[in-house]
Amino acid sequence: MKPKAVCLCSGGLDSTVAAAKALHEGFDIHIFHVLYGQKAERKEQKAIEKIAKALGASEVRFARMDLFQNMTPLTTAEAPIPSGDEIDIFNTTSTPATWVYCRNLVFGSMAAARAEAIGAERIYVGFNAEEGKSYPDNRPEFVEQFNALLEKSVASFSRPPKIEAPLVDLFKPDIVKLGSEVNAPMELTWSCYWDGEVHCGECEACQHRMHGFLEAGVVDPTEYR
Repeated sequence: MKPKAVCLCSGGLDSTVAAAKALHEGFDIHIFHVLYGQKAERKEQKAIEKIAKALGASEVRFARMDLFQNMTPLTTAEAPIPSGDEIDIFNTTSTPATWVYCRNLVFGSMAAARAEAIGAERIYVGFNAEEGKSYPDNRPEFVEQFNALLEKSVASFSRPPKIEAPLVDLFKPDIVKLGSEVNAPMELTWSCYWDGEVHCGECEACQHRMHGFLEAGVVDPTEYR
C-alpha cells in the first residue's frame, strides 16, 4: 500500500507542481483546498477539481472558513488589488499588500489535522524561494519550526505527519522546469488573484507566473487578458 500525502493546494502553479512531485515520489495523494472568501475562489475550486482528476488523486477535500473575510484585498470585495507598474516582483524589502495574515500557519494546521485523521505521512506544500523573499511563511525556517510543532501536536498514538516543501529553494523558472519533469498539469492551474475568464496578466501572481515560464524557456499555456 502506498504511503499517503495530503497536498495543500491552491489551484496555482507552485502547489500543483508540489502535488505532482508527491505523486512522482510514490505517494497516494489527497488534495486539500481551503475556500476562504478569496476573490478567485470560484476559479480556484474549478482548477482544483481538474488538477485532482489529472493527477489521479484519491480524494479532494474542500474546507470553508471566513476568518480572513474583509481582512485583506484578496478577501474584501471593494478593495483594489495592486497591479501593473504598482508591483515590483523582485522587491525583497517589504511584504506585499496581498499578504494574508498567518495563512500558511492556519492552512498548514488544517492540512495537518486531515493528515492525522487519514494517517498520512506527509503534507506537501508549494512554499518556494521566490515568494519566500517577501513572505516569511514560505521560508525553510518556517517549515522547520512547523514540523517541530507537529511533533507535539498529534495524539500520543499517532505518528506526526511532516511538512514536505520540495520547492522551498526554487524560484519560478526552476519550478516551471520541475513541473515539466514531473508532468504537472500546469495548463490547468489558476494563479490570478481575480476570477475572470482568463488570467489578468497584471496582478502580482500573474507577473510571477509569466516571468517563470519566460525565464524557464517553457511554452506558457496560460491565456492572459
